[in-house]
Amino acid sequence: MFQMFRTMSLAAMFAALFVVALPSAMADDYGSGVVDKFSRGFANTVTGWVELPKNVVNTSKADNVGMGLTVGLVKGIMHSVGRTVVGVVEMVTFFIPSQEFVEPRYVWKPLDKETTYGSK
Repeated sequence: MFQMFRTMSLAAMFAALFVVALPSAMADDYGSGVVDKFSRGFANTVTGWVELPKNVVNTSKADNVGMGLTVGLVKGIMHSVGRTVVGVVEMVTFFIPSQEFVEPRYVWKPLDKETTYGSK
C-alpha cells in the first residue's frame, strides 16, 4: 500500500512539474517572438525609405545608370512603400505570432539583395 502511494505521489509530482514548466517555456518563446516582431516592424517602418537608393544603386550596377534612374527609382518607391507598410502591420500586430513576410529581414542585411515579399 505504501509503495503504491509513493509511486502515485512521484507520478503526481512529475506531472505537476511538467504542467508548470511547459507554459513557462512556451511563454519565453512567445515573449521573445513578440519582442522580435515588434523590433523588426519598427526597424522596417523607420528604414523603409532606404529601399529607394538601394534599388537605384543595385539596378544601376546590374544594368546601367539610365535603368537605375528609371526602373530602379520605380522599384525603390514600390519597395519603400511595401517595407514601410509591412513594418507598420508588424508593429500593430506584434502580439500575434506570424512568419516573417519581407526578405531580407532588414533593408541593410545584405544591402545588395533584392527585396521579396511572402511568408517563408
